[in-house]
Amino acid sequence: MNYRVYDRAAIKFWGVEADINFNLSDYEDDMKQMRNLTKEEFVHILHRHSTGFARGSSKYRGVTLHKCGRWEARMGQFLGKK
Repeated sequence: MNYRVYDRAAIKFWGVEADINFNLSDYEDDMKQMRNLTKEEFVHILHRHSTGFARGSSKYRGVTLHKCGRWEARMGQFLGKK
């Protein structure tokens, strides 16, 4: 798990009193940027910047580019709906 991603989320959702891994001063610039984001926008940005998030080079959700050069599109269910 990316500890810095966790720290940013903890600060956004629980405030500056959250138990984080690094010094709060490391996140001063981040806190200025996070202030104006909704929780949904914030989570979306964390996903996009996380090294563990499969991006490929597609801007479409569920579409990934594999190392072999093939594209794959996946469809999931949301709350039991197709």
